[in-house]
Amino acid sequence: MATRSPPGTGMLRLVAAILLVGGPILAIIFRSWGLGSMVFGLGAIVLGIRHVRLGENRSERFNVVALLLGGAFTMIEGSIRLLSGSAP
Repeated sequence: MATRSPPGTGMLRLVAAILLVGGPILAIIFRSWGLGSMVFGLGAIVLGIRHVRLGENRSERFNVVALLLGGAFTMIEGSIRLLSGSAP
């Protein structure tokens, strides 16, 4: 029998999906890859936070670390692009 997810994790998954899909769309619409990568990175961090709450074994914890570090790096890279003005 399948176990139910804790309350609030469904909303985190929805927010993460919207941010992960919305990042590249915003980048194309506004022609600002810095903004797009910041939104995409935030989506990866939100998805990582969801997995922190649901993680049960070692392989899932590795995925959490990868999501959080990857999302943080992407947000840092996006903020550098926005601040330096190198992104169109």
